[in-house]
Order: sequence, then C-alpha cells, then structure tokens
Amino acid sequence: MTREPNLSRIGLGASRMGSFNNPQPLHESIRLVRGALDLGVTTIDTSNIYGQGDSERAIGAALAGGARLGAFVITKGGRLFSAKARLLAWLKPVIRPMLAARAQGGAVSSRRAEVLGADWSPAALTRSLEGSLRRLRTDAVDGFILHSPPADVAADPAIGEVLATLKAAGKARHVGLSCDDQATLEAGFAIAALTILELPVDLLAAAALHADEIRRRGIIVIAREVIRMRPDLTPAEAVRDCLGDQQIGSALVGTTRLAHLAQLVG
Repeated sequence: MTREPNLSRIGLGASRMGSFNNPQPLHESIRLVRGALDLGVTTIDTSNIYGQGDSERAIGAALAGGARLGAFVITKGGRLFSAKARLLAWLKPVIRPMLAARAQGGAVSSRRAEVLGADWSPAALTRSLEGSLRRLRTDAVDGFILHSPPADVAADPAIGEVLATLKAAGKARHVGLSCDDQATLEAGFAIAALTILELPVDLLAAAALHADEIRRRGIIVIAREVIRMRPDLTPAEAVRDCLGDQQIGSALVGTTRLAHLAQLVG
C-alpha cells in the first residue's frame, strides 16, 4: 500500500455532484466537500464528465485558497459527452428539479453511457486535463487517470507518452488508469509513468497478483464501487472490509450526504 500525506483512507466520490439526478444546488456540494475535509476525508475523486463539469467546478470552489493544500484530488479524462448531452446541460436548472420530483434520476444515470463518447488522442487528453484544471481552479491535480479505457488504449505507447509528458510538466503528480476489466488492468502496467490505479472491488483480486510490482513502483491503488458491489454487507462493513486489504490506499464512497460520510468515517 502506497501512502501519500494527503491521501485519506476513505475518499469522497463526486460523480453525482451537479448531475441531473442530484437536486443539490452548488452551495450544498461545496459544503459537502468542505465538510469532508473537516472529517479528515481528503481524497476527492471526480471527472471531466461528472455533472458536465459541474462536479469539478464545485470542488474547485470548495478548495479555493488554502483548502486545496489539504486535499488529494483525482480527476479523469478521455470520455466525452455527445452534442445532445451538451445541449441538455444548458437546460439542467429546469430539468433537475423535475427529475427529482418524479424520482426519475436513476433512469438518467443508467442512460449516461448512451450519451458518452471517447477521444483518447494525446491532444484530447491534454485539452481534457487543462479544462479540468481550470474548473478545479488549480495548476495541478494529484491524480489524472484515463476514464475506463479499453485495453488497446491502455497498451498504446502514445498514451503512455502523453501521460508521462503531463506528469513531467507538473500538471499531475500521479497518472494512471481507472479500469473496468482485467485486460485493461494488465495492459496498464506497460505504462512506464503509471503510479495510480482506480479499481472496482471485483478487480482487487486481480491486482493482488501484481502486488510486488505495485509495491516496487509505488503505485497507489484506489478502490471504487466499494458499497454498491457488496450488497451483502452494510455500507460500514463494506468499507471496513475493503480497507482491510493492505494494497488499498483509499476507498471511495459516493455520497451527497455529509451525515452519511460522517457515519462511515466514525
């Protein structure tokens, strides 16, 4: 397990901040991030696509000033919204309250994959990170990772080169992958600059096969879908079980409720 000074054992997953199925206004998302920091939850995970960029904007506002120094911020790139989805973003102030009232938010979440595209080109990844930095109001993030790429993208030498370039430029302290399958995980180890992996809990056993390499290269392992993939356990039990794995640097909890986060931390 690789430890960083600002990497908390429990992390805040910010995928719902600013999303269509989350009726919380911006100031509530800002309050959530600041409250998380007060609880000692410094690992914050977001993406360029979460809330059409509003997740990063909320985090940037929450961490403005000295608060940024206490956080370990991870963002993602490579995924894009379609033209239709970008148009809907303009209507978000009207659509979000309607969906919340009708309890249809889950349907929006389940259809998100249908409106996503991808651009894994070096130029697009560079633009993506630069856009994220603007929204986050910072010059650099602690982690920049590819958002669920296929294995052939992870294995592409050009991908490894652009990640190394962004890291060398000081725009990301750590670079790596968010993996959905074992093939992408295996391909990712060919990236020389790789120092961070974000994995669903059902891939942790596969990652354990590379424990020696992970330790030797100082790769940070972030666990996601910790609660959703363990319906047999209570949320607290699921988090505790995940953190019992010594290779895990931080376990992400996706929530919009500070009280829920506080309960898990406690």
